[in-house]
Amino acid sequence: MKTKINKIGRWLMMAAFLISYSSFLISCSDDDHTGSVDISGSCLVEELVLNGQYKAVIDTEKRLIKVKVPVDFNEKDNMEITSLTVSAGAKTNLKVGDHINLDADKTLHITNGDLYLDYQVAVRNDEAILKLFLLEGVKGAINQDDKTVTVSVTANSGVDLTNATFEVECSEDATCSPASGTKGNFTEPFQITLTDNTATNTYTVYVTLIENPVALFVGKAENIEMLNVEEKAAAKWLTGNIEGSAYVSWQDIANGNVSLDEVKFVFIHMNSATSGSYNEFKTKEPEAMLAQPKLKELWKRGVGFVLGRSAVNYADALGAMPEDITPDNAWGGGGGEGSDVMGDDPWHFFVFDTAHPLWNNLKTYPGAPADAVYTLDKGYTICNTTLQFGDWNERYKGKDAWDATTGGNALGKGGDGKISVWELKSHSGNFGKGGVICFGTGLFDWNSPTPYTSNYHDNMGRIMLNAYKYLTN
Repeated sequence: MKTKINKIGRWLMMAAFLISYSSFLISCSDDDHTGSVDISGSCLVEELVLNGQYKAVIDTEKRLIKVKVPVDFNEKDNMEITSLTVSAGAKTNLKVGDHINLDADKTLHITNGDLYLDYQVAVRNDEAILKLFLLEGVKGAINQDDKTVTVSVTANSGVDLTNATFEVECSEDATCSPASGTKGNFTEPFQITLTDNTATNTYTVYVTLIENPVALFVGKAENIEMLNVEEKAAAKWLTGNIEGSAYVSWQDIANGNVSLDEVKFVFIHMNSATSGSYNEFKTKEPEAMLAQPKLKELWKRGVGFVLGRSAVNYADALGAMPEDITPDNAWGGGGGEGSDVMGDDPWHFFVFDTAHPLWNNLKTYPGAPADAVYTLDKGYTICNTTLQFGDWNERYKGKDAWDATTGGNALGKGGDGKISVWELKSHSGNFGKGGVICFGTGLFDWNSPTPYTSNYHDNMGRIMLNAYKYLTN
């Protein structure tokens, strides 16, 4: 009986809802109803001209109105609107005859009945600036003062300098000649000309053949372009920012294809299958173990190492960490494709000693604790591969216990207290020159598959340069 009553009750409630909804539809279709919305017009910008001669390019989809002015134009603080055409019946907050300061973008607000749209009005000087240069995947160092690009490649790189492919990124409206993606002869100075209306710059590319590199990025692939996207981004940072640096493979090291005589710094960042122990690492990364004897000799010689993500296990291969001590809390190992997207307040880790040289000159998040380090930005996506020490193990619980167990120096931890950044001593028994720095934190990330504006991610480069100085004196 109770079931029948419940069913009848539900049917009555549904019927009452349908009757009420029908009445609502009738009232909304009634010609005499009040509160109507006028959406009959539109809010489009058809033309904008400043100072009687600078006509805007209007991007309706992005709601951007961009006005280009000559490269040497310096009167953006007092520009006159001499023509403004919008949709019929529309009203605007800016009018013909207005004098406005366009050193910064201004908002053009348009209304038409109950519709409205905002456009950003931007005035940009013509600009022909080279932002990025790659030669067969090797990043060049750009000097904007003398308009030169210096690229360093190793003798064993396999790059045919007589017919090498180059790629460039230019300022927004500039064109490049020869075009990006074409080939050229780089055995002699090679010139690239950028043009944007009144702006023209010619850059000269000089290629240096490195016989004796001073810094190495070591990876599994034959060349940089064959690395996964995460490792490739890390490798290109090194080759583009440390003079005399080069990419080499594990096989190059093992087979003696590269001179190690002048090497004083090695960077290994592996976004591969994580391992909870050094023994697992040896099984999963056989290529890395081929180079182990020679890289261990480098550490004994006083060469400094930075190890990222899965590569932190290589500290055991070098002899810098006891073999029975490895990160016991590990996950991830994707190809760098990303899984976690940053919000307004990007993730961060905490450091034990804010005065450590590794954290010099970092950008800080407004209002963040003094011991917080940010390496990500809003919109940045990471795959969050992580190798850290679980604080459930008494040997690793807290900095003092971790330091005593490992002989190292815990540098950073996650919000949950787990040790995720640490340093190990040099072969001579000291921290600093010739030591090993390990970034097991997932926030030590080099590649985002989603677009973002780089701000705190610039800290990655600052940390690496600090590490380079700290480990090499």
